[in-house]
Formats: sequence, C-alpha cells, structure tokens
Amino acid sequence: MTSYNIKIRLIRPLIHFLIIIAVFYTTYRIRLVTDLIPFVQLTIPAINYYEIMIFSIISWIWFLFIWIFQNLYELHKPVQKYFQTFSKVRLYWFIAITFISYFWRWFIFSYWISRFIIVITWWLSFLGIFLFDQIWNYLESQRHKKSWNKILIIWSDTMDSYIAIENIKKWFSFPSEFAKEDEIDDIDLSNYFIVVAAGTFPKSRLQAIFERIRFVNTRFYHIGEWFFLEDVVYAPENINSIIALEYKHSKLDWRSLVFKRALDVFFSTIFIIIFSPIMLIIAILIRLESKWPIIYQSKRVGQRGQLFTFLKFRSMYTHMSVWYWWKDAEDLYQKLINSDQNIREWVLPKIKNDPRITRIWRFIRKTSLDELPQLFCVLIGTMSLVWPRPHLQNEVNNYETRQKRLFSIKPWITGYAQVFGRDSLDFEQEAKLDLYYIQHRSIFLDIYILLATFGVVFKGK
Repeated sequence: MTSYNIKIRLIRPLIHFLIIIAVFYTTYRIRLVTDLIPFVQLTIPAINYYEIMIFSIISWIWFLFIWIFQNLYELHKPVQKYFQTFSKVRLYWFIAITFISYFWRWFIFSYWISRFIIVITWWLSFLGIFLFDQIWNYLESQRHKKSWNKILIIWSDTMDSYIAIENIKKWFSFPSEFAKEDEIDDIDLSNYFIVVAAGTFPKSRLQAIFERIRFVNTRFYHIGEWFFLEDVVYAPENINSIIALEYKHSKLDWRSLVFKRALDVFFSTIFIIIFSPIMLIIAILIRLESKWPIIYQSKRVGQRGQLFTFLKFRSMYTHMSVWYWWKDAEDLYQKLINSDQNIREWVLPKIKNDPRITRIWRFIRKTSLDELPQLFCVLIGTMSLVWPRPHLQNEVNNYETRQKRLFSIKPWITGYAQVFGRDSLDFEQEAKLDLYYIQHRSIFLDIYILLATFGVVFKGK
C-alpha cells in the first residue's frame, strides 16, 4: 500500500480519539442535570471537569493500546471478524477504565469518576465508533476500487484455482488483474499492492516470485500446496474462509516495526548524550595525530539495495587510504589483500596488523568506539541499532542471490553475527547468521543482542 493510503488509515485513530473525548464531555454535562429522571431530584455529584477530561485521555490511550494488539488497526488488509473482535475490545476497555477509575483515585484523581459517566460513555462510544467504522469501511472500499493499488492474481488451470479467485475478488476491494504462470516473467510485480498465487505451482516458481518482491512493499500470498521456501516466514491468512499463506522475510509486523523504530530513536538519543564526551575526546585525538577529516564517510548499501551515507571515526592515515585519493592507495590495498596479512579472504577481506591504521586506533578499534558516529545514522533512520551490517558497493557486487536477501531490512550497528563470531567469521558464515536473524528477529532478540554486544566489546573480542 502506498504511503498516502497508510496516512489516510492513520487518521482513523484520531477520529476515534475525538469521538471518545466528545462522548465523555457530553456525558459529563448530562450528569450535571439534576432533574435527569422525571419527578426525581438528583444531587450534583462531586466530579471535576478537568479530571474527567484527563480520565478521557487515559481511557483513549488504553483503547488505542487494546485496539492495536487486537489487530483492529490493520494498515494493509481487511479486519478479520470485525464485530466479534470489536465487542471483545469494548469489554476489555470497560474493565480497564473501571479499574483505573476505582484504584487511581488517590494517585491521580481527587474526586470520584462517576459510574454514570463510565457506563453511558461506554455505550455511546460503542455506538459512535461502530457506526463511524461502518461508514469509513464503505467509503474506503469505494476509494480502493478507483485507486492505483492493484492485485495481481497468478492462477493455474485447476478447479481450486477458480474457487480461490472468486473468494479473493470478494474479499479485497482493490482492482484485480490476472496472469498465468508463464506470463509473469515480463510483468513488473513491484507495481502491485498484493500478488496472489492461486493453485499448484512448482516450488522454484514460488521462490522466484518471492525473490522479485522481497525488497519492495508488495505482499505475496499463496493459496495451494504448502511449500517450504528458503529464508521465508509463513503466516496463515483467512481470505474469505480460504486459508492462504503469506510469505514474508520476517516475523515482525507493522506494530513491531513501529515499536522498533521508537526504540531506535530513544536509545540512539540516549547513547549520543552519554557518549558525547567520549566522542569529543576521540575527535581531538584524531586531529592531534593526523590531518582532517575526523569523520570517515562512505556510501554503503542499505535496505532494498539503496545507498546511504555511512559514518565512522577515521581510523586510517589519509595518505594511505583509497577514500582520500592517494594515488598509490589502491596498489597498497591490493598488495595487502594478496599477502599473508589477509586473514579473511573472498568478499570481505580482513587485514591483520594493517599499516594504514593510526596508532590510536589500534586500541579504539578493539572496543568498537569508531562506530559511535553511526548513532546519528540510527537517529535519522538510515540504520538501526540491530540488523545486518552494511557493506560497500564493490563488495555487494560479489554477493550471490541468496546473500542479497540481507538487503530486505535496514543495516545496523551491531547484530547476530557480530555477537556470535565478529571478525573470526568468513563472509559466508556471517551471511548465514544474519539471514537466520532476519527470519527469527523479534524485539526480545534485539534486546538480547544489544546486551550481548556490551559483553563482547568489554572483553575486547
């Protein structure tokens, strides 16, 4: 789905927020009416307007939290069993706000939160949000029918294929196009929002389709025989009562990715503040020992094979580095690669006792302090704290097709291969570990790698 459509769907939580706030305000005003019940004069309750509004915002935050984790804020597909899930969310929400109103009184609220306000707000917001969502879903389906987002259905000549196609057309509101297996080689699959393979296909064909959409936002579903493709995560999906398999390169869904990005921003900011004195000292030492520049910049290959600016403290003498246009630097580099000092051959050479390294960096490189400027790359979003390492374009040119799967996610400062081997691994071993991480990554695994990285660094490995 295009970023425009995602932004449109992100408006929905904001509308829900406005509905909840409006309902709380309305029920508050109603509760102040003393003759609400005919012939019965009610007393004005001890409630406070500002506390009710604070309570309404807290209630919406809980509503948002529960709604997200029940998959009712899907950004790319219809919601499964909307009414049943919606009713369950409302029950969870009612329990949560009742608990907060009772147990948080002496911590946040000085006055009671009226039971009348809680009950009536629950019912009115239930009706308001439900009616709004029905109108929203209808308007969205009409917009999808006229949108540029399309679905490509690749079909085989079997009865199962025809049945699946009819269910797909009923389930998705996007325009659909059709192609047979032997017609897709000349079709640009990245132009489609969803690709569905319906029927029986050779495993090699499904693998080839997935490799073509691995680095783009196209989603790939298969309805048919279950194949175990390479470096693929399988997620079952109910499409109008038919079970399809969504092939993905990672277990992380959009919620986990948003949370991961928030962690990247938070921790990179904290680390920049903590390590800023050390970075200043390193910059001064570099300048005292050799010439400018202090920061080494190069273009590295990142997510989807796109180039980005990679930052690092300069560790080489400028007169011996290829990056600073020393005319004999390339000859020196090739000589070192072909010598016994190269302890890691093939794609990523590793030079032992590299003469190009400055004296101060023989210590600093052991502790990985030269990597600290990459925290700024994490902050702006071109890198992540944990994910595969970025490599140079000339190194990437030697990658095999399987190894290029590393570009399906952002590059990182530290990662699985760094913790379990670091420079002792050859490139093939490093790629295997990184591909394993891509398939099994999770927030908890990222936290474990971050903690393990400190142990590796402190031990000087």
